[in-house]
Amino acid sequence: MSASQVAEALYAAHKSRATGRLTLHAGGRESALWLREGDLVGARLGFGYQTPAQALFQNGLLGVDALDALWARGGAAAPDEELLEDSGLKPAVVHEQQVLAQVRRLSELAERADFEAEAVEAAGGFAPIAGVRVVRAALEPAPSEALSARVYRCPEVAACEPWLTDASERGLLETLGAFRQPEALTGAQQALLRVLEREGRIEALSVEEWEERERLRREEELRQAEEEAWED
Repeated sequence: MSASQVAEALYAAHKSRATGRLTLHAGGRESALWLREGDLVGARLGFGYQTPAQALFQNGLLGVDALDALWARGGAAAPDEELLEDSGLKPAVVHEQQVLAQVRRLSELAERADFEAEAVEAAGGFAPIAGVRVVRAALEPAPSEALSARVYRCPEVAACEPWLTDASERGLLETLGAFRQPEALTGAQQALLRVLEREGRIEALSVEEWEERERLRREEELRQAEEEAWED
């Protein structure tokens, strides 16, 4: 499992409940994320910015028709109150989705990440976002990332609860009682499996490793059956 420097730094900050500033660098530009006890409480972006509309569209919360309507009236940067009401979206949800989209973009673009411990207060107008959500956003695969086929096994779903966001994710893990290759995983689901593998809550193997393990298991079963037949 590979992870960006941003994801590594955010994961470490979450696990240690760190407080400080994470400075990110790319192409001579700089962005900063402020963390308090592992939660994201402020951001200043020199790169990686995503508009609210981009964020909502990426997460399937804003349809193509609504996006086209925003572009037509020159409001593609920020959905207006009427659109939010029609879509059933609250401003707090829009804020969180925009910030998480920016974390995903920063994770994809940043060439270096430096964390410095310092006293941090929540920025005015910035609603804090839980470290679990931020780490998972940073671990989502980039659109250009080549993903190898893997099989997963989750022996205890309850142990994964701190990282789950809804019942559908619990349902996914419940299908992994035995090694299985899930189909059509979303970016959020890929990130969930990545962090649970890192946490040691699930087992993960490449398809090739799993097939070799199964081959050896079948050979051992055949050998034992032959021995038992000779003893009889």
